[in-house]
Amino acid sequence: MNDRPPLRMKRRNFIALVGLGLFDLWIGERLVTIQTLEAAHLKALADDIHFRSVPLAPFRGNIVDREGRLLAGSHHVYSAYVIPAQARKALLTESILLSQILNLPQDRVLRRLRRHQGFVWIKRHLTETEADALRSQLSALPGIHLVTESARDYPEGSLAAGVLGFTGIDNQGLAGVELTYNKILTGTPGALEEEFDARGQSLRLAEQRVKPAIPGDTLQLSLDENIQWMAERAATHAQIQTQGKSVTILVMHPPTGGILALAQRPTFDPNHFRDYPPKTYRELAVSDAIPPGSIFKPVTLAAALASGATSPDAHFWCPGFKRVLGRRVNCWRPEGHGSESLADVVKNSCNVGFMELGLSLGVDRFYQWLGQFGLTKPTGVDLPGEAQGIIPRKSRVTALDLAIMAFGQTLTVTPIALLTAINAIANGGEWKKPHVGRAILAPDGRTLKRFDDLPGRPVISGDVARLVQSMMTRVVSEGTGKLAQVPGYRVAGKTGTAQKVINGRVEKGIYIASFVGFAPVPNPQAAILVSVDEPVGPFYGGQVAAPVFGRLMRDILRYWKIPPTEPIRPPKPGQPAMVPDLVDLSPEQAIQDAEQFGFPVQFIGQGDVVVQQSIQYGGWRPAGTRLTLTLGRSPRIYLEWVTVPNFVGLSVSQAQHLAFDLSMNVVTTDSRSAGRVVRQTVPPGTQVKSGTTVGLWIG
Repeated sequence: MNDRPPLRMKRRNFIALVGLGLFDLWIGERLVTIQTLEAAHLKALADDIHFRSVPLAPFRGNIVDREGRLLAGSHHVYSAYVIPAQARKALLTESILLSQILNLPQDRVLRRLRRHQGFVWIKRHLTETEADALRSQLSALPGIHLVTESARDYPEGSLAAGVLGFTGIDNQGLAGVELTYNKILTGTPGALEEEFDARGQSLRLAEQRVKPAIPGDTLQLSLDENIQWMAERAATHAQIQTQGKSVTILVMHPPTGGILALAQRPTFDPNHFRDYPPKTYRELAVSDAIPPGSIFKPVTLAAALASGATSPDAHFWCPGFKRVLGRRVNCWRPEGHGSESLADVVKNSCNVGFMELGLSLGVDRFYQWLGQFGLTKPTGVDLPGEAQGIIPRKSRVTALDLAIMAFGQTLTVTPIALLTAINAIANGGEWKKPHVGRAILAPDGRTLKRFDDLPGRPVISGDVARLVQSMMTRVVSEGTGKLAQVPGYRVAGKTGTAQKVINGRVEKGIYIASFVGFAPVPNPQAAILVSVDEPVGPFYGGQVAAPVFGRLMRDILRYWKIPPTEPIRPPKPGQPAMVPDLVDLSPEQAIQDAEQFGFPVQFIGQGDVVVQQSIQYGGWRPAGTRLTLTLGRSPRIYLEWVTVPNFVGLSVSQAQHLAFDLSMNVVTTDSRSAGRVVRQTVPPGTQVKSGTTVGLWIG
């Protein structure tokens, strides 16, 4: 008998042995991989199962001004958390006690104590009183713990609030540069890890591991804290004097494009941003496109000169209007300006002359220069929410549209885009990207990145820029911008008065008054744009915005100790002279400023600072008129005071909205909601405390 296995059996055995061998090789490979290559990863997974992690928030990087002064920092706060597995023995008792200590609804606390998680927040960012009370009761609250976190702090309150923005409960940036530079400010979170058993209880002699948090980098801004304070004060003064709906002031450094100050009213305090309406969070200079009016005219002028569409010796005739495509377009001066040189057209802000400049450019070249000056797209400024101006589609533009756009109507631009364009003229023809971030600094002080030395791009030649500068200085010395004068310095500027566009329609009687300019000429060091939305009473830019510009520029040049560029010649007694703004100055500085403008002063009261002057600034009086200045011990807090507007003639709804914008209250003497105001309890022009209630009679 043949005992040899058949050939088929041999094959099966061979295949089985090969399979077992391959399986053994795979098992061996997996063992080697697990013990070597994947050991760290698998150990981390195991640790995650029996290690409980409490997050350690990093200190958010500081925000400082160009001189290193702190604008936003962080401080330690306590937060309460629970380990539910350790707190399940006395849920009801703990929830009652916690709700009383932390001022939370008991049902909310109870829900958090019952969660099946290793770690649950009870309340973040406790007050000192809450933290002390909880700390004293921890022995009676098993499973409840305190941990330190960091919270944002803005030591200067509302200063530069729109630029800085604010952060959320997790220290994440929600607005302003806090949002734009969130990644570099945030830092790297850490963790406190502790071993626990299968029931969730802490192990005796358990291992604890700490992963330290890494603080964020410091953001240095181009803002100057002192100039920002000056701009904030100027914005407050302007809103009080004009009763405008809003005021925007933007200050830029021409050589670099860095923003030195950005102030607006109304504003908010980022330490308590939830107490303010969200509309105050917007930085109006960046987020709102407006009709620029005549402050756009330097762009048209520079484009016409650079392209050869006009020349410095060109002459114009203004009869008070110009007909384009059969339609009459009026100059702002109905009787006209008569015969004018190009410099006179600029000085007089003649609409007819600028219409001719726009028509001589033609649509294609006009739009080309809009692009060159950066007005057809966002500037790329490092602030969130930048809007883009609305410019009519080139293919649909008629000669009439072009003529009107040439003097700043029919199109809209953001204040930041327009000031950047004017800044190119001040900067010798070079366009610089605007920015508020100046540098990024490591926690040890090393500079990681700079923004001030970014290259610009040429827009116009230096000769054209100097020619436009020279013509703009005549606007201030002889023309519509006289109230922007700064004794001892050549100032270039342009006034603007634009009719507002509401729901796509130009509204008569509602204006934006503005002024844009730079100084000193030559070699400008500061460019400023002032915009007042819907001023009550006088509405021309030369009346409303120019005096604000003049005071602010005077303060900046004095602060930088820039020597005068020309002799100071006070007006002779009896000549018309502009009354300067002397409030908040020291007596010595007030005497010096008043003398430069041609006014003697006398003081009443006692103190180290001027808190009131007898004649409102910006008006004209004969030189030699004596100004009475009231002294006080500290600068007046203007935000506590508002000027009562004239409510007569307004509807109830209009009166309520106006009062809200001015931080006042109104109440009607009857329940009628229809009709118009015929009388008010507090006369217009009276200064009252914020929150004062004014009674209204409805007729």
